[in-house]
Amino acid sequence: MERRLAAIMAVDVVGFAGLTSRDEDGTLAKVAKLKDEVIGMQVEANRGRLFKSLGDGFLAEFSSTIEAVNCAVGIQRLAMLQAKRSSDDEPLVLRVGVSLGDVVVQDGDLLGNGVNTAARLEALAEPGGIAVSAEVMAQIRGKIDVPLEDCGHKRVKDSDMPLHVYMTKSRAGLTGGFMDLDEDALQGSLITGGCLCGSIRFEISAPPISTGFCHCSICQKFTGSSMSTWTAFPASTVQFLEKEPTYFASSPIAERGFCPTCGSSMTYRLLQPKRAAYLVIFTANLDEPKKHAPAAHSGMESKMPWIEILDDLPRTRTAESRVLQEAWTSVGLPDPKTWGPLAKPPEVF
Repeated sequence: MERRLAAIMAVDVVGFAGLTSRDEDGTLAKVAKLKDEVIGMQVEANRGRLFKSLGDGFLAEFSSTIEAVNCAVGIQRLAMLQAKRSSDDEPLVLRVGVSLGDVVVQDGDLLGNGVNTAARLEALAEPGGIAVSAEVMAQIRGKIDVPLEDCGHKRVKDSDMPLHVYMTKSRAGLTGGFMDLDEDALQGSLITGGCLCGSIRFEISAPPISTGFCHCSICQKFTGSSMSTWTAFPASTVQFLEKEPTYFASSPIAERGFCPTCGSSMTYRLLQPKRAAYLVIFTANLDEPKKHAPAAHSGMESKMPWIEILDDLPRTRTAESRVLQEAWTSVGLPDPKTWGPLAKPPEVF
């Protein structure tokens, strides 16, 4: 029996039973969309693993407590942005809990105190809010800008052991939650950009989910540079105003967009094993790229030997990405030695 320490995030839809009693098909469709375009995307972007989904509840594990809390914040922010901009009279509202504890691995599922604690924390969180344990707070204090208040020891049930809980507190507003999402704040948060010649312009209505440097050989070829810088956004929040990029299948698993007029390298999107819910924008295409500093280095196996990296950002090789491993395996190329520009899947007879 394998045991390990993990950060666990539990997410639940508030009032799910009432929503389904009023509109079962519509509610289930919204939950499925939430899983694909919000929860799954944020978990993936923060290097987590969604290991269980039961109706309106979701559980994910992370090796980093900071990434687990960043994921929780990203989920709540994006869910509330979508709710505010939609015409839905009953948008989905979420509670999120994050714990740090011992878990037991059983056939890909996780059991144990860490999972149970995350579920209890989620039940204690306010609608639209986040609750974390004291152990999580000790790990993230001073590292994440989230207004978590010390709420003392609490129980979900009388039979439960008390938990020392830190929680976000709601602010006045149409959608509730702990974030300021008034119209002025939303307009001020709009991110804009475009290609070199200006024929392709875009607006992005949500904050980025991740940023980084990429040294992989495909990015080198596509951008004509020794490395690229990128910023990933929820695809549903990126709007091209008049023209869209022209797309090129740079490998069996992804496509890249460019301006056919000036040649600017603009976008990257993963297509396998399914179309990704996020869109990567090459950071230099943003009107204010200085605001989106890279947070990690990837593709280190192709880093040019004459580039010296002096920062202390995380560094990974392409083969270490679970997302890319799954994508390449889905097209019959599980061996990282076969990955690269214009790689071709094996012929199947």
